[in-house]
This record gives sequence, structure tokens and C-alpha cells, in this order.
Amino acid sequence: MLNVIRALFFRELKTRFGKNRHLGYFWVVGEPLMQILVITTVITLIRENITHLVVPGGTPVFMFLACGIIPFFMFRNIVTQLMGGIAGNLSLFFYKPVRPIHVFLARALLEFYMHSLIFLCVMILAGWFIGYNVVPRDFLAMFISVLLMVLSGFSLGVIFAIVTHFIEPLKTIFTYFTVALYILSCVIIPIWIIPSDILKYMLYNPMLHICESIKHYYFDGYPLVDGINLFYPLVCNIIMLFIGFWFYYYKRRELVASRP
Repeated sequence: MLNVIRALFFRELKTRFGKNRHLGYFWVVGEPLMQILVITTVITLIRENITHLVVPGGTPVFMFLACGIIPFFMFRNIVTQLMGGIAGNLSLFFYKPVRPIHVFLARALLEFYMHSLIFLCVMILAGWFIGYNVVPRDFLAMFISVLLMVLSGFSLGVIFAIVTHFIEPLKTIFTYFTVALYILSCVIIPIWIIPSDILKYMLYNPMLHICESIKHYYFDGYPLVDGINLFYPLVCNIIMLFIGFWFYYYKRRELVASRP
């Protein structure tokens, strides 16, 4: 199994961007970085009029956005890549050792690897050229939060991959779902500006807990809102993973049978 996943990982790495590799590499790095730079620029230009948006503890806006956008893009891309994993590897299922679950694991690991490298490069540049303190306050807790983000993408991706494989029109719903989740997870919006009457409902979103935990464990002085914890998203992910594996177990023969 490990050999199969390793082979699929390197296959995905080589074929991910096709002929336009340089453009693909630029887009993977450029998409989150452009959002960070544009939003940082806008906030800097109008900062005097929005002092209530300043991050507590002296956290730079650039760093605040980087620790929200890059992990979320990793989550989004894991789900997206898993959704296309079955159709993109149908010919490989002729080989008995290769199963859809191996493709799911290989693609999730690739996205984790790529976005970890992007995050590391952005932090090195921010520390080298701007002089920001890029060392996490609690690396272990922050890393566990990131792993929960990976698990969220994997568990949700398995569910979406199997369901949309049989009901393809549902793929269009995912675009709207990620946009809503992007906003509701406070990726770029400071959580402390959300009214308490609304926030109590937003806390049902496990991604909000993960995004805020990453920032809390990364920055000194970043406050953690009451109700935010990692236990709740962990339980949600275990439930989603169970549902995803249940779907996979009962549909695995149909998934392999759908090969050309």
C-alpha cells in the first residue's frame, strides 16, 4: 500500500501541471499570495478609518492573512483534487493494487506538501525582507491545527468525491460551498468584529475553530474567542471520515467498475 501511494504521489507531482508547468507553479504560489498582498494593501491604505480591524497583540495584517489564506487554500485544493481523483485515474484501476483510496491519500499528501512549502517560502520572505517575527509561538499546537485542516479536507473530499462521481451536477455546489466557508471561517475577517448573536451560530462551523486555533498558536498575544477549541472539529472530522469510509466501502466496487 505504501509503495502504491508513493508511486501515485510522484506521478501526481509530475503530471499535476501538464505541459504548462511553470505557469502552474506560478499559479499555485501566486493565487494565495496575490490575495494576501491585495487585501494587505487595501487595509493599509484605509487603516486610519478601520482601526477596529487592527489585529490584537500587534500581529501584522500580512501575517494574519497568510496564516488564514494559505491553510484554507490547502483545505480547498485537497477537496477539489479528491473530487477529480477518480475520473483522473480510471485507467490505473485496471491494476489490482491500485484503488481509489490510494489516489485520495496521494493527492491529499501532495497538497499538504505543496502548501507547506508555499507557507514556508512566504514566511522566509516575510522574515528576511520585511523583518517580521515568523517563528510560531507554539509550533506543535499550530502543527496539530494544520493537520486537522488536512484531515478536514480529506474527510470532506472523500464524501464529495464519491457523491459527485455518481451525481456529477453536485460539483457546481462545491464552488458556492467553498466561498461560503471562506467567509464563515473568518479566513480574512477578524472574528472579534462579528456580533455575538451571529458568532454563536458560526461556532457550529468546525473550520472556524481550526482557522482561529492556527492564528492563536502562531502569534503572541492573539486572543482566542470563548468557545473556540480543537476538540469540536476533531469530533466532526471523525464523524465525516466515518461517513466517507462508509460510502467508500459500499461503493468501492462501482467506483472501480466505472473504469473505461
